[in-house]
Amino acid sequence: MSSLTTAPNAQSGVSPSAPNGETNGFSRSPTFVSEDDVSPSPRADDAGATLTDLTATGVDKEKTLSSNNEGPEEHLPAQSTMGKVEHDLEKAGTAHPHHHPNVLASLSPRRKGVLLLCFCLSMFIDAAGVSATFLMTAPISQDLGVSVGDQAWILGTYSLAFASTLLFAGRLADLYPPHRIYTIGFIGIAIFYLIISFMTDQYAFFVLRAFSGVLAVLTIPSSINMIIQMYPEPAEQGQKLALFGMAGALANTIALVLAGIFLLANWRWYFRFITIMVAPFSALAWWLMPRTEAVAEDLPGAAKLKRMDLGGVAILIACLVLFILGFTQAAVDGWNTAIFIAPLIVSIFLFAAFLIWERYMPRGYSLLPHDMWQFPNIFPLILQASAIFMWFACAQLRIATYFQEALHNSAILTAVKLLPMGITALVVGTMTQALPFLITKPKYVQPVGSLLCFTGSMLFAFSGGGAGTDYWKYMFTGQIIGTAGGMIVFIGMNTSIIQAFPLEFAGVGGSFANIIFQVGGVIGISIQAGLISTGDGTIEDWTGSKNSYFFTGAYILFTGLVFLVWFKPHKMPVLEGPVVHA
Repeated sequence: MSSLTTAPNAQSGVSPSAPNGETNGFSRSPTFVSEDDVSPSPRADDAGATLTDLTATGVDKEKTLSSNNEGPEEHLPAQSTMGKVEHDLEKAGTAHPHHHPNVLASLSPRRKGVLLLCFCLSMFIDAAGVSATFLMTAPISQDLGVSVGDQAWILGTYSLAFASTLLFAGRLADLYPPHRIYTIGFIGIAIFYLIISFMTDQYAFFVLRAFSGVLAVLTIPSSINMIIQMYPEPAEQGQKLALFGMAGALANTIALVLAGIFLLANWRWYFRFITIMVAPFSALAWWLMPRTEAVAEDLPGAAKLKRMDLGGVAILIACLVLFILGFTQAAVDGWNTAIFIAPLIVSIFLFAAFLIWERYMPRGYSLLPHDMWQFPNIFPLILQASAIFMWFACAQLRIATYFQEALHNSAILTAVKLLPMGITALVVGTMTQALPFLITKPKYVQPVGSLLCFTGSMLFAFSGGGAGTDYWKYMFTGQIIGTAGGMIVFIGMNTSIIQAFPLEFAGVGGSFANIIFQVGGVIGISIQAGLISTGDGTIEDWTGSKNSYFFTGAYILFTGLVFLVWFKPHKMPVLEGPVVHA
């Protein structure tokens, strides 16, 4: 059995578990290491050596830079940014000189609560940037003169910029003080949304929407990073991460109602309202947030720049841009056109190139941890996460469009008819705080959530569009049942993926989860648009919509069943408090 060591100032204690009680060396904490999982001391020319490795003095420097040290060979985790000196200090129980007290954890409960509210608000605004657009696409296109073929870009420019820069933003939050990254993003949202509200040119609107997506994405990984620091107790940390995820899920439904209300006046007032709401909270967050340290605080600026993995970032952004471009245009031009096939093929090759690039990047320099694909249960987590935004996006977009275009409901009436989703999301999200097993016991809870989503999809499919009394019989019931399951799946996957990543990759972990969500949503909307041709090709014929709900329902049921079979609870970290003793 490996002996496990931890420093007295460990920030999070997450120990592995196995049926026989032995450990497998997995930990979320960079200060919690297994002797079976440490690397040889880096040499002076080792690209993975940290600042402490190369600036140690005397005996420590000799031990650090020598490749022929006496004693058993040790291996640092590939994903760790700690050097040999840091590791030896941690084993000896000596505080690392570059590690300062966790100022976020020492804040008063009230101050923590206000900051958490700011973080949740930023998550809400980011997600609302997608969902609110479902209702506003028609009035924006009419006002700005956007053609039918280009309407997809009213939503697509934001989604594309948001999804393609997520991992880069996560890397920034891990390398630089997260409070600075968060403040830039949150204040930037307020400024750009105000400018967007005055745009009269469609191309200027598209460009500014893309910039607002980039700024919005800065707030997600930095928020996650600071939540993890602010609540080092893993059980409480999981609850707060669930609240953060719930804010995003609520935006998927409540933002529709907000958009419907402001459309009574003009779509521009929605963007102005966001500015009015964000501006004081961004100032409050800036005032309340203490100076926070990055995970790589001991690295100089030049070393941090090298660790940003700009080559990997460029390849990944190109891959995601082309992938989203292809699926977005497929909904307009068709699945057998060059505008879909060419970007899709190129994006697949770029993704393979990205994986190869990351594999050969030096330790500590890659965008993703080298052994990410060996993280416990990472594949069933990814598969299950890919289904939930697909389910929400397809449910909301088609229902909102059908109510307005086929049933001729006003925007505000459409929003009210979708209100059961928002209320259910709020109730179930609150329940996850009172009933933590909904998050901590995913083996059986997640398949149940998938089954509820499947049930909701079947009710939508057989609603015939929900006209008259069929709304209450099918649509109303389907929204409640499906959203209850969707909230369980979304919050559970968001929390589980983040906590599956090591602490020093907390920002990247949160970004990775959101990329999976966004890509699933883009694919789902594109497939739904393509299936409309299985009817008479118009929105008024429910046949195409029914088939799309068959698809999304079947997919999330499939991922739930795979999760039930593949997910192994004993491989996941066990929450044992902020310090795990040897």
